[in-house]
Amino acid sequence: MATDDVPVSNHLTLRDGVFQYVRRVPEDLRDAFPFARVQRSLRTRDKRVARADALALDEVWDARFAEARRRKGLSPSPDGPAALVAEGWTWPDWQALASWFGASLAEEDWRARLSSMPGAAFTAERDLSRLPWRDPAVVKEHIARGRALREGTVTDYAEERLPFVQGYVRRLGVSLTRTDPNLERFMAACLTAELNYLDVFQMREARRGGLDHLHPDAVDGPWKRVVARQGSHPEPQAMPIAVDSEIGRSLADCRAKWVENRRKAKKQARPDYLREMDQTIAAFETHSGVRDIGLVRRRHLLAYRDHLGTATTYKTATINKKVGFISGLMATAANAGWIEAGLGPDLYLEVPEDEDRREPYGDAELATIFAHPVFTQGRRLTAVKACGELQFWLPLIACLHGMISSEILQVGPDTVGPHPDHPEILCFNVTNAGDRAVKTLARRRWVPVRRELIDLGLLTLVAEARLEGRKSLWSAMEAQASDVTRVSGYFSSFWATFSRGELRLTTEGTSLYSFRHGFQDRLASAGYGEEVKKGLMGHAESGMTGRYGTKKKPRAVNVAELNEAIQRLPWPFLGGVRAPSPSADVRSVDQLVEHAA
Repeated sequence: MATDDVPVSNHLTLRDGVFQYVRRVPEDLRDAFPFARVQRSLRTRDKRVARADALALDEVWDARFAEARRRKGLSPSPDGPAALVAEGWTWPDWQALASWFGASLAEEDWRARLSSMPGAAFTAERDLSRLPWRDPAVVKEHIARGRALREGTVTDYAEERLPFVQGYVRRLGVSLTRTDPNLERFMAACLTAELNYLDVFQMREARRGGLDHLHPDAVDGPWKRVVARQGSHPEPQAMPIAVDSEIGRSLADCRAKWVENRRKAKKQARPDYLREMDQTIAAFETHSGVRDIGLVRRRHLLAYRDHLGTATTYKTATINKKVGFISGLMATAANAGWIEAGLGPDLYLEVPEDEDRREPYGDAELATIFAHPVFTQGRRLTAVKACGELQFWLPLIACLHGMISSEILQVGPDTVGPHPDHPEILCFNVTNAGDRAVKTLARRRWVPVRRELIDLGLLTLVAEARLEGRKSLWSAMEAQASDVTRVSGYFSSFWATFSRGELRLTTEGTSLYSFRHGFQDRLASAGYGEEVKKGLMGHAESGMTGRYGTKKKPRAVNVAELNEAIQRLPWPFLGGVRAPSPSADVRSVDQLVEHAA
């Protein structure tokens, strides 16, 4: 009778006289463990000892299963809302679930547009021209997703999107397992549903339709029959209810997943960008006191945003960038199925109309800048932030070509040369080749070199860099391990001090970027049209063509026309600019010039 004093575990069994602990992994957690059941010998024939050991193991495995449920977004309690067991489902049941998934995607997009939907869209005539557009970042993500889904296979989709699909169907209590014989066919149906949704999304963005999508509640399936048997009628929810529960992952894990996704998509994850992201993660976790993403809530990010606005001197655009780091990482977590949803829309501050207003340099200011001894007498300021020869070349190239500082900093001996179709035209090749980064795909372009730069020694720099095997033309970039963000920050700081201190230029709104604005104004004043402006400055196509067209290569342009514009633009100050002292092997320069010609 003494043995009856110890409670009995349901997972205790006797085999060959020795007690064993045998427990099946719950159906809703099959994909979280590499085995279907837990089996362990207790190495005892004593029933009382076996009972105690089995109860201890119950506690261990209850905790592990609860943690696994939290990671998947399910109720951590086995007595809570359990996953809907799919055993016995027929193919129409799985097909209905895929239809529900696609309808949910379309419904969420519709709800995102609904608040700004005009009444004209609901009339009998349905004025589609006034359908609201989604945020450009959302559009870009949808375009990239559609391209990837169309190019990949069902196996690719199942591997990449299973957590994403699981995050949706879990709302119905359905748990997907990789061992289910219907999984591959179900994922194929989900692929079809998602592609159909992307077509609907594109129709809405193009304002051509997509209004009459099926509501997910209208899809009949086993989940409804279970609710009917239980006699309950819960209200449909577009998004899951947030539950404060740790899932064992941090923003650092999201960052690693984001990098992994970028690499799979053959996109860059620049070290300087990641460093800034890491700094923001650390600052946010310190401010919020939260590390586990399962506990991160919208209120935490809003509080951090407001803190940046009141306790720092950051401009609104910088604050929004930091907010974007956190919200983007949480969206990555949602896409991976680690959490149910991101932090939602309307997180960013509205940029004041006058905060980011930039003015171009006028003729008088350009004359003052390029009359300085740096440009006329070969003088070089020795401060680290002056960045050596960049203090001469960067403002000059920016002014004459409209290139931004990050593009100029990434110029190397391999990106200065003849145009492939017009070898008589020497160009800067703005490219993302060789681990370079461009702001957008449209920025990849060929920019003809102003001829005066050749006389001022540009090809000397190219020859020196080539002879020394350097990636960059600029010593500052070599000294900072090609860290574009750091060198750009250095030079921007130098230019702000130099232009206002030594040059006494105090016009409100002028900065290093003013050269680019002045270049665009100069093109307009000379009568050049939009195609020339876009071709030289790397502006994207406008309208729906630009939003949905793919650009695997730089846009085709008339390089001869671009060269004519570059060479003919009037710059009165150019006559007084003098070349720095030459330092390269003249024979190498001559050879390069001969090759370029």
